[in-house]
Formats: sequence, C-alpha cells, structure tokens
Amino acid sequence: MNVLLNVVLAAVMFFHTELKTSSPSKGAVLEKAPAVVTLTFTERVTVGLSSISILKSDSSEVAKLVVTATKDPATIEAKIPQVLAAGKYIVRWRTAAADGHVARSAYAFTVNPPK
Repeated sequence: MNVLLNVVLAAVMFFHTELKTSSPSKGAVLEKAPAVVTLTFTERVTVGLSSISILKSDSSEVAKLVVTATKDPATIEAKIPQVLAAGKYIVRWRTAAADGHVARSAYAFTVNPPK
C-alpha cells in the first residue's frame, strides 16, 4: 500500500506546474531596471488565476502588475508601471495550471546601475 501511495504522490507532484524560466531571472543584477516581468512554466497556465507583484526587499509592495497572456500558453508577462530605482526587489507570483493546482513562489533580483 505504501509503495502505491508513493507512486501516486510522485505522479501528482510530477504533473504540477513549476517555474521554468523568468525575466528578470532569479538573482540577476541588472544595470537597467526591467520594464516587464516574463514567467515561463513547465505547462500551460491560467492567466485569470495568475498574479505578479513587485516588492521591495522589506516585502512592502511596489506594484501589483496586470498579468497578460503571450503566444506561448505556458508563459505570462506583466508590464512594470514605473521605473524601479536602484535596489533589491522581489518578484512574487502565483498561477494555476490546467489541472487547477495552484503554484506560487518568489525570487529576488537587483537593479544596480553603473556609476
């Protein structure tokens, strides 16, 4: 019974969407502030159930972004409505795959213009 349960749980975990790539990428140090956040997942996501926010390093919200679809059903994007000043930022995201499973996480990037 335990073996069957482990196989079922592994299969369920395998089919849940995960973040595949992002722009800006996790840990990036950028000379210029990004104008758009683009997130690509391992499977098709539901735009209406997706959200992206930009936070300061102290977790205070800078902007809640408007998420839009792209030609790729596994990719969403959102324009950043203002120019980000130098500093560390967090991209907090949430989405749902076709199976209804909700995935969420966050990652940081830094805007560090040359002097």
